[in-house]
Parts: sequence; C-alpha cells; structure tokens
Amino acid sequence: MSNEDDKVFWDLADAFIQKANDACEDADPGIVSAALLNAAARFNAFVVATSSIDRKEYIDEIESSEKYLTNRYREILRENLEDYRENYKIYVRPDEPDAE
Repeated sequence: MSNEDDKVFWDLADAFIQKANDACEDADPGIVSAALLNAAARFNAFVVATSSIDRKEYIDEIESSEKYLTNRYREILRENLEDYRENYKIYVRPDEPDAE
C-alpha cells in the first residue's frame, strides 16, 4: 500500500471502530460485534462478486476467496488479541494490578 492508501485504510478502520463503539451505547457489545462481523462478511462477498468478470468466474473464486479471507481474519484477530494481552492494563483495566 502507498502512504496515501495506508492513511485511508487506517482512517476507515478507525471510523468503523468508532461507529461500533457508539453503537455499544444502545446495544450489547456482543450484538455489535456480531453485526460488524456479518457486515464485513456481506461486504467481502460483494467485493468478490463485483470483482469477477462474470458469474462463472465468481463461482470459481468462491473457495479461494473464502480461504484467503478467513485466514486473513484469523491473522488479524490473533494480532489484535495479542496486542490486548500485552496492553490489557492500558486498554481495559488501567487500575488493575499486574497479573499473568
């Protein structure tokens, strides 16, 4: 990604997270999380479909797209879970004593 694309990427990610945080004021965070995950899946299906030249190509790309997207999600999720593990006291419970 170019520097400009990188900035757009992080600005969008931050905006989606802010929208989800705002939604938690009126809905359970678990519901917000499930809705966000559903929206990401739906949007990714749209991107794969509209990136295909025709229905046959789309059908041919479904399995590889699913594999790529689920593997990428797993990698990103692991990175973020590790980040929260390392920074739990900062992000979640700043007043809690250190514990391993």
